[in-house]
Amino acid sequence: MAISDVYTYIDETGDRGSGPTSSPVFGMAAVLVDDGSAAALRLAVNQLRHDFGVPGTRVMSWKTDAKNHDRRKRAAEVLGDVPGLRICYVYAIKSELHLGSYRGHPERFYNYVAYKTYESTLWAARNWKGGRARVWTRFGHVRRHDHRTTAGYITTEAAGDGRVPDHLEQGMRWVSADRYLESQAADLYGGFLKAAVWPSGQFGYTEPAYLLRVWHQIRNSGDCVIPLGLMSMPDSSLVRRNAWFPCAGCTR
Repeated sequence: MAISDVYTYIDETGDRGSGPTSSPVFGMAAVLVDDGSAAALRLAVNQLRHDFGVPGTRVMSWKTDAKNHDRRKRAAEVLGDVPGLRICYVYAIKSELHLGSYRGHPERFYNYVAYKTYESTLWAARNWKGGRARVWTRFGHVRRHDHRTTAGYITTEAAGDGRVPDHLEQGMRWVSADRYLESQAADLYGGFLKAAVWPSGQFGYTEPAYLLRVWHQIRNSGDCVIPLGLMSMPDSSLVRRNAWFPCAGCTR
């Protein structure tokens, strides 16, 4: 890597469905690293793989390896201590979406959330490394989804919006989680978001502690994470309605 190189790893949380057993949210977590933070992040992921006893024959995931509070807290502590990386979150609350929107169209739903995440990461990369940054974007592979349609949608939308620095992009790809350790980190960061905004269990509780532990890594956390670091849809103010939201009096 050169000093201005940025690698972005994106993974999803929730599903795009609209049925009674579908998730209440669908979103994505993006992890941006440079040379130094990439090495530190890989060390952290390997530490967690060791801590959780993940065999070398499979990937580590939130769903399989972070099922209880102790493991989730450990994951947030280890990843939260990685210096120099950036996190961007985008998620949609399905109950807030109009019936005629992308909510009822899984492919459109994925494409739209992917694009909003993508533009957030390009802005973050430019803010971090300047206008000469070089960015490589790696989305997590999604089964039974034609990634070519998403790539085409993202490319077209970005090219039509002069605010989006798509010239930074050096090669957008969809990769399996076993290709890069950083992709496994993105999965865990997605889990932190899920725990904070997705009510679950017998009593429908959420647990924001994991997300708050890595809050300092979210883009623009020194000022306001909304919407550049954490975007809720269809209204970017939805996230601040959570009782745990740490910025009292926020009007974004």
